[in-house]
Amino acid sequence: MEKIQTHNKKFFKLLGLSLLIVVSTLLSACDYWHNDQEGCEAKLRVQFVYDMNMKFADAFAHEVKTVTLHAFDKSGKLIYSKTEPAEQIIAEDGMNVDDLPSGIYDLQVWAEGENRHEGSYIYKGGDSNQMKDFQVVVDRDGNHTVDHDLTPLFHGLLENADLTAVAGTTKTVTVKLTKDTNNFKVVLQHLSGVNLDANDFDFAITDDNGYLDYDNSLLADDELTYPAWSKYAGTAGVPSSESGEQTSVSVAIAELTTNRLVKGHNMRLHVYQHATGKSIINIPLIDYALLVKGNYNKAMSDQEYLDRQDTYDLVFFLDESDNWLASTIYVNSWRVVLSNADLGEEE
Repeated sequence: MEKIQTHNKKFFKLLGLSLLIVVSTLLSACDYWHNDQEGCEAKLRVQFVYDMNMKFADAFAHEVKTVTLHAFDKSGKLIYSKTEPAEQIIAEDGMNVDDLPSGIYDLQVWAEGENRHEGSYIYKGGDSNQMKDFQVVVDRDGNHTVDHDLTPLFHGLLENADLTAVAGTTKTVTVKLTKDTNNFKVVLQHLSGVNLDANDFDFAITDDNGYLDYDNSLLADDELTYPAWSKYAGTAGVPSSESGEQTSVSVAIAELTTNRLVKGHNMRLHVYQHATGKSIINIPLIDYALLVKGNYNKAMSDQEYLDRQDTYDLVFFLDESDNWLASTIYVNSWRVVLSNADLGEEE
């Protein structure tokens, strides 16, 4: 009986050893065949995610249209560059970078959304091929004015991305994107219910935020003026002074688009009477944007909030002389009651 048990133990031990050899051979088979054999290819993919938004959900497929990827070695030298439509990246489950030499890289990305204005940006870095020079400048005229809408701009940076090719496997890394462009909708409404004509007012945002470094930080720049690229009339309901019922009145609406909002910058909204040039509104926009950050976002840094939020609706009420009634403003539907210390107006 003991001889049988001993024999069985030896048999199973030999069987286990044989299976181990077979499995090891199968796993390492690609090492003995060319990597272009079916099932032995070494695939490299780069995924892109845009969830730096207020919904905390990936909106890459909806918002990004074109991606340009740069891969740099440890010395900061450009090794690889590729531009591809977002729909192709999605269809192939990531950007195919099989032609990138196997290794570890710093990946830098500039991406664009739906084309709103051809040539919105000037991309730099191609002459030096050094990562530190891969910067973006917002195109402007000789007066430092950006008198058009901006194509949405996105940035991404992933350091030490492991794209070491392994035969028979797909190596995937993910680059997270941040949206740099912001849309402002400014509404002027007479508290008395008097109709307003948008063409009676001029709107502009000013800031020195048109020069982005490779890491998405702002570089020194001239102060840019972003005038409203669209002005039109809308309607709003106001209570009648007699009956208290809602009455529709015409309001003035302007849309403006700027580059990245950065805490500490003096981005300002200006509204003037068109006929006289009289200043009606002159406020620090970033301070006002942060006023409605909200209790549920208080754990978020101010800069993260500014990077996540990309649309701002502001409603101002005017008196019969077109003076702003500066005690109240609506920001993204939040009613903000201001003290004198909150106003931050400049002469």
